[in-house]
Amino acid sequence: MTKRSFLKSELLKSLSTLFKSLGFQVNKSGEYFKKNKDGLCSFHLVFLTRDEGWEINPTMAIRVDLIEDIFHKTSNFEEKFKKGTPTIGISIEKYLNNNKNYRFNLIKESQIDTITQELYSLFKDIALPFFDKFSSLEALDRALNTNLDDTSLTGSIFKGSKALIVAKLVNREDYKMIRDFYLSYYTSFSGGFYLPEFKELVALLDKDVFNR
Repeated sequence: MTKRSFLKSELLKSLSTLFKSLGFQVNKSGEYFKKNKDGLCSFHLVFLTRDEGWEINPTMAIRVDLIEDIFHKTSNFEEKFKKGTPTIGISIEKYLNNNKNYRFNLIKESQIDTITQELYSLFKDIALPFFDKFSSLEALDRALNTNLDDTSLTGSIFKGSKALIVAKLVNREDYKMIRDFYLSYYTSFSGGFYLPEFKELVALLDKDVFNR
């Protein structure tokens, strides 16, 4: 095992003890996740290779199975990747957006205890409230469809698809306006590359079989 691999392994092991008490499991990629009746929520440590050790970027994500199942009926994702897609996700750094640094440089073993405690504090103070805040379809709808230009929680590629699905599921009165907005969005975004796939999704949703 290389020194870099050792540092990553020991940090994940150190955090696992704390996260386990809250019902979160860990996988090899550094994702702590907890399943619920609607899907799962996760706290993912993105390990970026640096000249010495790692730069760690903590991120948060929520997956709603209903939304993702509808999304993948027309997506071009390979089957093996469909179960892992998040509905929303964002790094703590971008979410707080307060000009402070929320990344960690792990270079030596003596840093593990301190970084463990700091990451765990971010998890409790920021990630858990994030999971609670966006735990309903109505909350997701407000987050995704109040400001249609905001792509911070989804990224620019999937914003329209995820937002339109949510709008349909909550029976928004202005659904058609939102649909037309995103049709225009995908017409110009990336030279219209994603427009055919989005039109397939629109046609699926227009069948009106997903209303709650």
